[in-house]
Amino acid sequence: MTRYLFFDVDGTLLPFGKALPRDTLAALLKAKENGHKLFLSTGRSPAELDPRLGEIPFDGGVYSGGARAFVNGEDIYGAFFSDEDIAFFTEESLSRGWKILVQTDTMSYYLDDFDTQLKALFDRYIGRDIYINNLRRLPSFDGVHGVTKLILITPDGDMEKAHALFDSRFDVINNTVGVPSSLMAEVAQKNVNKGRAMLETLRHCAVPVEASMAFGDGANDYEIIQAAGCGVAMGNAEEGLKACADYVTADCDDDGIGKALRHFGLI
Repeated sequence: MTRYLFFDVDGTLLPFGKALPRDTLAALLKAKENGHKLFLSTGRSPAELDPRLGEIPFDGGVYSGGARAFVNGEDIYGAFFSDEDIAFFTEESLSRGWKILVQTDTMSYYLDDFDTQLKALFDRYIGRDIYINNLRRLPSFDGVHGVTKLILITPDGDMEKAHALFDSRFDVINNTVGVPSSLMAEVAQKNVNKGRAMLETLRHCAVPVEASMAFGDGANDYEIIQAAGCGVAMGNAEEGLKACADYVTADCDDDGIGKALRHFGLI
């Protein structure tokens, strides 16, 4: 049976701040050669992808934490924030000194010194920068449309206040790039997640859920790991994700993807 394989990026395909491991690339190319389909499953927008992933012949992908899905270049699913939601999020965040970014398919936009704050967090907690493509500073988000996901930094560590303010309107999710959850979060629309976008992809391709396999490591991977025919947690995944996965493989920088694909007889 042809399997539809969905791969998270940071902490799954790419060790944080590092290049694509050669053993991972070899495993994916072999899976493709064996007739299986390769899909991204990422919190990044299409514009933010690390160009080093271009070595992988993907058949499509789920982006922006599940707000977008494409199959062979065809746009098959989209969920976008309303202008009212963006205005509310921006006003409430800026009034508290929080730093914000909004994703669109073609560019991610930020206000103030979001970029320097983000780099400082990466340097402090990961020890290296994480490459994120196509970021642009704006004086305001006026005129920005097609927003798929939000990123929030609370420099003083008061993410609990953000949850109290935003949880009734949005899904505030722990970041998946190794920064403490008190400092940084992803903000999604209610009930928009990777699992839902994967199911839309499978429906479009007219294949059963049982044909799918999803790989992940972080807080935005729960829904897709649980929805897939087989959910695989990386060895470096958070413990809660491991507990709900069907299989736990090795770390992403220890041939974790290749070991899982061999375990299930796909390569």
